[in-house]
Amino acid sequence: MANTAADYGAYRKVNVETASQGKLIVMLFNGAIQRAEEAKRQLARGKTEGVHNNLLRAQDIIAELRGALNMKVGGDLAKNLDRVYEYFQHLLIKANIRKEVAPLEEAIEHLTGMRDTWHEAFDKLTREEAPIAVKAQHNQHGAGIINVQG
Repeated sequence: MANTAADYGAYRKVNVETASQGKLIVMLFNGAIQRAEEAKRQLARGKTEGVHNNLLRAQDIIAELRGALNMKVGGDLAKNLDRVYEYFQHLLIKANIRKEVAPLEEAIEHLTGMRDTWHEAFDKLTREEAPIAVKAQHNQHGAGIINVQG
């Protein structure tokens, strides 16, 4: 059975709608990195329209990340993240206006580092919140022992 674009689109929609907040953030970074990488490939081919379109999509993704920040609850952390995301947007805009690879490579490097940091943080949080596995106790016959006292 061949997978169609519609099947893939439906899968992605379900994946996004059921993803945790941490997974969504990592997915957004992956999307921005992919668009920036594609813009870099388009730049090497001299396809300015492809560069422009991909960088606009990457900028939109970073704008989504910025828009998701809760400045009231996040305090200084949210403000600092906003500044970092603003710098990412600056690099993408600079690469788009000048059609230069250097700011694009810097943006990709920073986006990848930030994505990896978020991924690691959410993995750690998931591990810490996971229920601790209880080793089963068995009697001399190999049957499981149930603690009915609590």
